[in-house]
Amino acid sequence: MKRRSPLAALTISAMSLPAFAATQPVESTVSVGLSNYREADVPQHLVAGGDHRRYDIDIRQFRLLTPIGRKWSLGLDLSQETMSGASPWATVAGPDGEPELIMSGATIDDSRTEASVSAAHYGDDYSVALGLTHSKEDDYEAIAPSLSGEWTFNDDLTTVSMGLSWSSDTIEPTDAARFGRVTREEKRSRSASIGVSQIIDRSSAVYAGFSVTDHAGYLSDPYKLRDVRPDERFEWALGVRYRRFLDFPNAAVHVDYRYYDDDWGIESHTLHTSWYQNVTASFQVVPNVRYYSQSAADFYRPVDDFTLAPDVEQSSDFRLSAYGAFTFGVKGVLQQPEWTVTISADRYLADEKYGLSSGVPHPAQLAFTLASVVFEVKF
Repeated sequence: MKRRSPLAALTISAMSLPAFAATQPVESTVSVGLSNYREADVPQHLVAGGDHRRYDIDIRQFRLLTPIGRKWSLGLDLSQETMSGASPWATVAGPDGEPELIMSGATIDDSRTEASVSAAHYGDDYSVALGLTHSKEDDYEAIAPSLSGEWTFNDDLTTVSMGLSWSSDTIEPTDAARFGRVTREEKRSRSASIGVSQIIDRSSAVYAGFSVTDHAGYLSDPYKLRDVRPDERFEWALGVRYRRFLDFPNAAVHVDYRYYDDDWGIESHTLHTSWYQNVTASFQVVPNVRYYSQSAADFYRPVDDFTLAPDVEQSSDFRLSAYGAFTFGVKGVLQQPEWTVTISADRYLADEKYGLSSGVPHPAQLAFTLASVVFEVKF
């Protein structure tokens, strides 16, 4: 069986590690992907009203990356989602005092379309890219320009990457008059990041990165019956990643850790490990496990309090609660000189018992499956 070199195996499988060299692609790549995301239904006894069936989303993706001349490349990404299902509107106390959900009715034919275009210029030891993303739903529209760059030095063993992005979002909730929702609101987001990747030796590489994000404007959820959040949010995150090729099993191990903190009181830890096992010269199996834990936002309430003034900050959104989550996944990659097929499946389970911080059980905590297939062609 033909064995890949350690550096080649690291480069091929380091999907989340910044590129080791700012080099122009030498051939065009087209990829098409299909995914299905399905949330587990809420148990009927935890629903005080509405539909207990949660989201089922079909996702279609297209990507083109092609060189232009000797110093440029063009990238185009398209995705389209169609979804149906219900979402939590409020959390109330049930007859036994435990939280129960008021759900929406099952939505039909909701959709989202996103398009991104990017152009990159390449020098001898650097690249600079400019991108623009537009996302559109029935009730939501966002446009986000971005600027990024990479510089390599130290005989191409060290890469410094930097990025800036800005987003302008507009929300116009459906049935606003019927349910007393806001009719139109806006928010702005700004992000900056910096990272350094280093090839340590022929078998290992490491990366460290830091990012900050600032949000301002309407940050509440207009589809909840009582959800009042601050109109500003500052976030920062620190991430480290390690890649190592192991010659004896002919495999690469990936270990990623991310620490996150914001001024809403949320602190989180993410640990993600993957094992890239080369089965043959062209086939690879990748099992992975991800652990996530966060504390609750300062204004989070397990049960909505409708006796408070309408402008008092509070939210019963389960995504702002204290909880932990595990994701278990496996991926198979079949790679040929001119094409690649990737099939993956992931299972996500969240519970307050899994978290590092103490939390109150929330009936809307997620469990979902995600299955994907991606076909890529080079020419």
